Amino acid sequence: MQLSRRLYLLVLALLIPAFLLLRYLDAQPLWYGLFVGFDLLVVLVLHFALKPLLQEIEALNLHAQNLQDGSFNVDANRQLLRELTPLAEVLQQMSAQLRQERATLYQRELLLDTVLQSSPSALVLTDQTGRVLMTNPAARVLLHQGHKFEGLLFSDITSALPELALAIQHGQQGLLHLGEPVSIWHLSVSSFSLNQKPHQLHLLKPMTREIHREEVKAWKKLLRVIGHELNNTLAPLSSLAYSGQLVATELQHPQLQQIFQTISERQQHLNQFLQSYIQFAKLPKPVLAPVQWARLINQLQDQYEFELEGDLPRRVWQADSLQLSQLLLNLLKNAHESGSNPEQIQLSFTEMPEQLLIRIQDAGGGMTSEALAHAMVPFYTSKENGSGIGLTLCRDIAEAHSGSLNLQNQGAGLLVVLTLPVAATGNSTAEQA
Repeated sequence: MQLSRRLYLLVLALLIPAFLLLRYLDAQPLWYGLFVGFDLLVVLVLHFALKPLLQEIEALNLHAQNLQDGSFNVDANRQLLRELTPLAEVLQQMSAQLRQERATLYQRELLLDTVLQSSPSALVLTDQTGRVLMTNPAARVLLHQGHKFEGLLFSDITSALPELALAIQHGQQGLLHLGEPVSIWHLSVSSFSLNQKPHQLHLLKPMTREIHREEVKAWKKLLRVIGHELNNTLAPLSSLAYSGQLVATELQHPQLQQIFQTISERQQHLNQFLQSYIQFAKLPKPVLAPVQWARLINQLQDQYEFELEGDLPRRVWQADSLQLSQLLLNLLKNAHESGSNPEQIQLSFTEMPEQLLIRIQDAGGGMTSEALAHAMVPFYTSKENGSGIGLTLCRDIAEAHSGSLNLQNQGAGLLVVLTLPVAATGNSTAEQA
């Protein structure tokens, strides 16, 4: 509309000198009438000539406003375009490019949000005042009992974890022992500018499993070396003890015979003790297959008494049945050795979409905080004749299945939770045969 007004004003500006000229020449009224008629004719012709162009400009202006408002799916009306078609095509290409870039950006944001929400690492974003702007579920579980704490001061949140608060205050990065029960985390802090304002991203990566895995790997390597040397010693020692018994029997020397018999018995005991360690050091890779739960429970009840709470799993879960049986037998053995009444030892199953929880609860009084913190450390034991590898072997079997094993005092005893994830080979909803 501004263009048409300007053109009308331009025509008027051109006609004014002609009008003044007529007055200067003292023209007849007829000339004035002709002049006015000509003026109206020019304006009318100009109006009809400019109307299509003005419609094209209005269509392109509407398209540009849609782009400005972020609406990239609306193009200019192609039926109105004539002279300005090239410009309309450029705007249309721009709209398509912006539409594609917005879709790509949305997909990236969705992917980033999915990664952040499912990441086991705890992420906390703070502004220049130390106020929390963003967290993920892992951070909420670790630092605030699963609750959101956006908008709070990060220093107030970390006050319950002195080691973390001290590390952040002094700008120290590295391994930290946090939580209850204590777990190992790696802290790293990154500073960057967002909207021209300083921000900090605190990343806490769980390292407990990785460090425990490396510890177990080192212990297994040591056990294989020691086992090899002891086997080389025990084999001839057993043969010599047996030969000595035969000689003592022939000589009818009871005292000497008793000595060789004692040596033979101690050698057998040491060999059995050694074999348990070798079994831990040479745990084979699990062979996954559908678990026959009814059969497994019957085998366990043949060894130890316990109460089965609830139903058996109804879905088909993949695991190595021999290793799983060994794991559960070790846990039931510990439950019985805790002094718990067999009727108070309970085993239950909980099926979840992505994992199976197997719980064993006893009433043996639980464990001390020190024993609970070191329960799965190789060779640590609070039992007089314990080897210190039972729970370590259980955790090794669980992690070999990509699962986990957790211990905690609950009620009048100890609760052990074994988590088995859905196997990559499939998990159907069919009934267990």
